[in-house]
Order: sequence, then structure tokens, then C-alpha cells
Amino acid sequence: MKVFHFILLILIISGCSAIQSSYNHQIDYNQYKSFCWLEGCQFTFTGPEYMNDTIIQARVKEAIIDNLQKKGLTYTDQEPDLLVDFHITIENEKVITYHNREDEPYYYRMTFMDPEELILTKGTIIIHMVDHKTSEVVWQSQALGYLESTPDLSEKNIRRGITKLLKNYPPK
Repeated sequence: MKVFHFILLILIISGCSAIQSSYNHQIDYNQYKSFCWLEGCQFTFTGPEYMNDTIIQARVKEAIIDNLQKKGLTYTDQEPDLLVDFHITIENEKVITYHNREDEPYYYRMTFMDPEELILTKGTIIIHMVDHKTSEVVWQSQALGYLESTPDLSEKNIRRGITKLLKNYPPK
């Protein structure tokens, strides 16, 4: 049941979430030709324990590799130029929303609005790229959104989300 939160996060990335990329403006990104995973070229997952689903992780891994290869980078464990990793966080957040009383016909009158406390699930996914020689983060992208709909567990949506997350790499 909780694995669906990860997919919802991917849906948010592919949908209406806020995606932000940041990078070192003084670097020539054409120098980077290869990549591998940050932890000794071993793919590792950082996120909530309940999302340790090997199928989902494999889909994310493949989506990242495919996207970066389409951008001209080679996946290798032999002295890669970039080290890549990603992190996922999911947390509950209390939100207060105001709505009109159902029996009040004047919906625009602010004095008749009732507060309602909701618990929303907020998800974030971040991808980092680290220069292997300097050990400095040279590029990162993150998506933040709220999870609240029924998930589409397709590989297509995971790929769409990762593609949007990596859209601004390399920076122009």
C-alpha cells in the first residue's frame, strides 16, 4: 500500500509539482562524458523504509540511466566523470483549509468560513550530480509536491517524471 506513495511522487513530478534545478554556473558541462552511482558505483536507495521495492527502484534506476545516456553520457564504473544519486522524502504535513458552512447561501462572506484541519502527504525527490574529481555537487534537481490521488503504477509515468526532473541537464 505504501509503495504507491513513491509512484504518486513520480506522478507529481510528471504533473504539476514544483521542479527546481540548480547548478554551478562556472563549470563547462561538456567536459562530463560518463557517470556512475555515488556509492562506489553501487545503486543505493535513500528514502522511507517502506519504499524498498526492488521493482520500483529498478524502474527509477533505468529511467535515470536512459535519460542521461540520451543526453550523451556513458554509464560506466571505470573512472566516471559524474557520480549520481537521488533521495526521496515523504512526510505528513498539517494544513488548515477554510470553507463555507454548507447552510450559508452567501459563500463570499469570509466571516462564515469554517476551518478544517487536513493531513497531506508531501513528497520530495532530489537528484544530485557530483564531480568525481572534486567531490562537489555540480548540478541538482528537485521536485516537491503533495500526494493525494490514485496512482498509476506504470513504468511510463516513472520515466516521464524522471525525464522532467532531468530536463535541465546539462544546463544551457
